[in-house]
Amino acid sequence: MVATLEFQNVSKSYQTATGPIEALRDFDLTIGEGEFISIVGPSGCGKSTLLSMASGLAFPTQGKISVKGEPVSEPVTDLGIVFQTDVLLDWRTILDNILIQPEMRGLDRNAYRPRALDLLKMVGLEGFEKKYPYELSGGMRQRVSICRALIHEPPLLLMDEPFGALDALTREQMVMELHQIWLETRKSVIFITHDIQEAVLLADRVIVMTPRPGRIAEIIKTDLPHPRRPATMETARFISVVAQIRHLFEKHGVLKAY
Repeated sequence: MVATLEFQNVSKSYQTATGPIEALRDFDLTIGEGEFISIVGPSGCGKSTLLSMASGLAFPTQGKISVKGEPVSEPVTDLGIVFQTDVLLDWRTILDNILIQPEMRGLDRNAYRPRALDLLKMVGLEGFEKKYPYELSGGMRQRVSICRALIHEPPLLLMDEPFGALDALTREQMVMELHQIWLETRKSVIFITHDIQEAVLLADRVIVMTPRPGRIAEIIKTDLPHPRRPATMETARFISVVAQIRHLFEKHGVLKAY
């Protein structure tokens, strides 16, 4: 398996006024090319810290992180990031919000305009390129964020609870749209979420984290056929994997067993 991203024995501690806080401990994981990984765990277990270190915006206290075989020692540019909020610029059109990515990289924006339009078409926003963010719904804005993250063809996409701010129905629709985007692009994806069903529906493997200091409680292969559909959530395998994760959280005190 070709490794797009590799964590080797990674631990992370932060210094605070009252002493060090250990966020992560002994995290080992290899993400293959084109693999979709979900990471699910309680707040404070180091999920977002993992993405910060993968992107070179933070560094481990112990261990090594590599992208495409190269150690991460500075900010990584050959990746895309989607945050919980869309962070679009309200004074720029939708097309210009997407093209800000090549602009900031010193690339010719005109060369990327056709790809931006193709991405908008792929996510169902053809014809919205001249609109402004305030004219779009929350789900539509987040689709634009995904387009912006993909415009420069990165091999790796980091997603930090990208649908956490959406209502339940929009969130479900966005999950299915993300799955379709992944089927079409086959990027390597790390998807952070608190939602167990969301994690299972999207992922090839689900990384279940313990409370802080975050460690891998278990890595679960979903073994669900593609393409995934809402009906996938009614299958015996899906229900079994969701139950397995819930039991792990009960074991580690994240959920109470009533």
